[in-house]
Amino acid sequence: MKYQRDILKNVEGYTPGEQPRVPGLIKLNTNENPYPPSPKTLEALHALTLDDLRKYPDPVSLRFREACARHYGVPGPEWVIAGNGMDELLALVLRTFVDPGDVVNATYPTYSLYEVLTSLHGCALEYIDLDDDFQLTDAHYTAQGRLFFLTRPNAPSGVAIPRADVERLCASFPGIVVIDEAYVDFSDDHCLDFPERFENAIVMRTFSKSYGLAGMRVGTAVARPELINEFMKTKDSYNMNAVAQAVGLAAIEDDAYVCEQVGRIRATRERLRKALLELGFSVPDSHTNFLLAYCAPEPGAEYLFQQLRQRNIIVRHFKSRRIDNALRITVGTDEECEALVAALREILAG
Repeated sequence: MKYQRDILKNVEGYTPGEQPRVPGLIKLNTNENPYPPSPKTLEALHALTLDDLRKYPDPVSLRFREACARHYGVPGPEWVIAGNGMDELLALVLRTFVDPGDVVNATYPTYSLYEVLTSLHGCALEYIDLDDDFQLTDAHYTAQGRLFFLTRPNAPSGVAIPRADVERLCASFPGIVVIDEAYVDFSDDHCLDFPERFENAIVMRTFSKSYGLAGMRVGTAVARPELINEFMKTKDSYNMNAVAQAVGLAAIEDDAYVCEQVGRIRATRERLRKALLELGFSVPDSHTNFLLAYCAPEPGAEYLFQQLRQRNIIVRHFKSRRIDNALRITVGTDEECEALVAALREILAG
């Protein structure tokens, strides 16, 4: 195509999990929360007026950032930036802190969007493999890039890297360390205190998982004010719309509701993992709202994926190194997970 930029010639673009509209579908492929968001988010929507829609939104999302700062335990809103989902902030961190041609590091396996974003930005992504237990190795601590993407807990394995190892990485890495905490609410600890302790640490959060707001697109990043100021130079003028600001504010202020739903998902996760192990899958201990289930060579992950699909159950199968014989399964409701296990048991029985 004669109008194509050279930088796009070898970029395929990110492939999100499919969103089919099929009646009765059990959808366990995109790590959405199986439960609705806080009822207070609906109240916030109803409270919006036509005037709220007529005017431009607050360009810096101040009220929302103030609430996030309180919730995250950081000194103030100057430590927080809000965005149109975490994906926008991941793109923004490259625009803000990385020059084209620079080296960016990431663990492997990890969130595949990092590779697309670095390609679009014209910089080089260098993967460093996690060990067999999905933990950091000595090679991670000697990396010399401009920026390091670290997903904690890891996706797609669900495994959490110990805080002490993340501390060591922040202390040893010469550039920015982005700690992607998309799934951290389903884990036992977090790294929100790191920006106060390490000048190069940026901790990112999404409202798509624990808050059940994947359709709204709300994300945040926590960092030292001097880094947030750099973000403010490069973000879009009104990057978080008025509806998202209002709904995000209502969601983060209803902590009790979120904790209740997270507890339900964690309990279901443990029951589902036990059932998968009993069926013969190898399943790393997950700290997220999904499980990575390694299959036996026969019949293999691709076969199970297709068989489940025929039964109106969709999970995620990645044709990628180290995870090509595994299924990533979102933790759904108890009823959805029981249906999944029953289907797998039937398929494996032949």
